[in-house]
Amino acid sequence: MSKIVDAHAHVFTDRCRFADNPRHRPRYEAPLATYLDLLDHWGIDCGVLVQPSFLGTHNDYLMECLRRHPDRLRGVAVIDPRVSDVSLDDMESSGIRGTRLNWIGRTVDELQTAGWADLFTRLESRCWHVEVQAEGRTLLAILDLLSRWELDLVIDHFGRPQTNAWRDPVIERLCTGTATQRYWVKCSAPYRSQSDGFADVCKRLLESLGPQRLMWGSDWPWTEHEHLYSYEKALHDIEQWIPQPALEQVIRETPRQFYGFDT
Repeated sequence: MSKIVDAHAHVFTDRCRFADNPRHRPRYEAPLATYLDLLDHWGIDCGVLVQPSFLGTHNDYLMECLRRHPDRLRGVAVIDPRVSDVSLDDMESSGIRGTRLNWIGRTVDELQTAGWADLFTRLESRCWHVEVQAEGRTLLAILDLLSRWELDLVIDHFGRPQTNAWRDPVIERLCTGTATQRYWVKCSAPYRSQSDGFADVCKRLLESLGPQRLMWGSDWPWTEHEHLYSYEKALHDIEQWIPQPALEQVIRETPRQFYGFDT
């Protein structure tokens, strides 16, 4: 049987370089060793480490972790549009497979520059994916912008729906136009949305995208929501939201193939 993959988690220590004036900075550490212990305890084979917003473009610790465990970990970096091709080569060799746009509290106008256009073109040529954390109209505008490139787009945390699955405009977009838009959706972090009908959200995504476009992530260590969630709850939720045999595809085959585990 193929490996179980936690497709969304974060690691950081006090030794990391932090972004200037982050909107949130945890007062604790979430080191790699603790995360790997959690994976072992819950029988999870592999993990995808996503650069948290408060570390900005300082991907040093992320890359260090990936290099320590090349068979078990993959990564998603946060990068500046001026990043050099040499730096992208270095990231790719360490196990990074995409970049994240954490656009909470920001506007799509910031992405409408020649620098970002050049970066997206370079990422397209490298077959990197772009992972987007945004919500509502901002997320929809970013998806419109990125449609100019042939990029795989990973939508964080169900797209952070604001209403139920049958009315939310983000869910509507993700469930239509799939012939031209390559969307993958991370089933994670329900506490980061205003919707509470995630069984319905998953039902609609499964019907429209299929389990081959869905991935599960724990979102460990649940920054700003530590008191609401646990690894046990993350596993319990996905088992409630997605029935077998689709669940096996979502937690195993889809992320394994997407992130290139076993290759």
